Amino acid sequence: MSPLAGPCASPSLSDLPIDLLLIILERLELPHALAFAAVCTTWSSAATAAGVPRSRTPWIMSWGNHVDKRLDERRRSAVTCNLYHPDDAVDKIYSVSFPKGSFVACYGASHGWLVLANDLSNLVLHNPVTLAMIPLPPITDFACVEAVYGSEEGNLEHYLLETNSRFEAYRLGIWFYQKAVLSCSPSRGGDYVVMIIHNNGERLSFAKAGQSRWQVASTLSGGDRYLDCAYHKGRYHAVTLHGMVEKWDLDGASNGPTREVIYAARPYGGLGCILTRHLVSTPWGDLLQVRAILARHYPDGIAFQICKVDPDGCKGVVQGNVLMDHALFLGLNHSACLPTQNLPGIRPHCIYFSAPVIIHAFDWLLGLRV
Repeated sequence: MSPLAGPCASPSLSDLPIDLLLIILERLELPHALAFAAVCTTWSSAATAAGVPRSRTPWIMSWGNHVDKRLDERRRSAVTCNLYHPDDAVDKIYSVSFPKGSFVACYGASHGWLVLANDLSNLVLHNPVTLAMIPLPPITDFACVEAVYGSEEGNLEHYLLETNSRFEAYRLGIWFYQKAVLSCSPSRGGDYVVMIIHNNGERLSFAKAGQSRWQVASTLSGGDRYLDCAYHKGRYHAVTLHGMVEKWDLDGASNGPTREVIYAARPYGGLGCILTRHLVSTPWGDLLQVRAILARHYPDGIAFQICKVDPDGCKGVVQGNVLMDHALFLGLNHSACLPTQNLPGIRPHCIYFSAPVIIHAFDWLLGLRV
């Protein structure tokens, strides 16, 4: 009898056939597909073949179809959103499911984290890749919001605003918040700050990591309202509908944040009907203001103007020159300026724009063109 051969080598997961790996990938949601790609070289190659892009690239998230269909069932079911990669070469839609009761609306996307309003209208930070979740101070921390509880079981029944308006618990957040921006990723440590625009854009508030309270930085009046804020060179900047640009030092004097007006409001500046404004911090150190303007003679009915925010005011610039082969992404995300050399589907010197806040009024505004 011939001697036995050595023991059979243990099967390796990296030796699975590529066809089987692709079948597995088709059944995974985005967070699990990204984790799949990080297992080994073979699995990474399969993920590339399946069109799983890198996690550190921009994404476009759509949730309206899922949320609107279940307006009255938010407390009983989880929400699943679609994520699209803006690269034309990646023709695939990924799904991401959120824990039950955690997603009523989204009010920001910064550094890979989403700022969500849950079914109690409280804001939470959620990382759709790692599935980590960080609660922010509750909405009842604002003096204008009062929680009303049932007399028998003590359950939250509704919220009452200072105007005596009554809202169901999950509905208040839909109106109350407009946008939220993170100073940096919470994944890096505990020094992040969240700034929010709320109360129909009339108030600017912030909370630092680990704090249990919101601090109101500013309250506007006279018909003006905040439209965007950006974290630039260690300071938050904010812009209003009337064009006022402010810089905020949140670590200043002990009596609260300090405010510097870089550019005064000009409510009647002759720019036409301004739909919205955005502030963008560029990788080369400039702070840009982008105005979206109702344009009668443009095919889409909208035009953009870009100016550079300097200490002595805002100066107009030429779009192609100022973007330096980068593209702008403007929407509920923190307004981003991203390089395009590694994103073949993204065109340089272009603006990718979504405006959910004005979408309901846009058809009416376009009617003014005729």
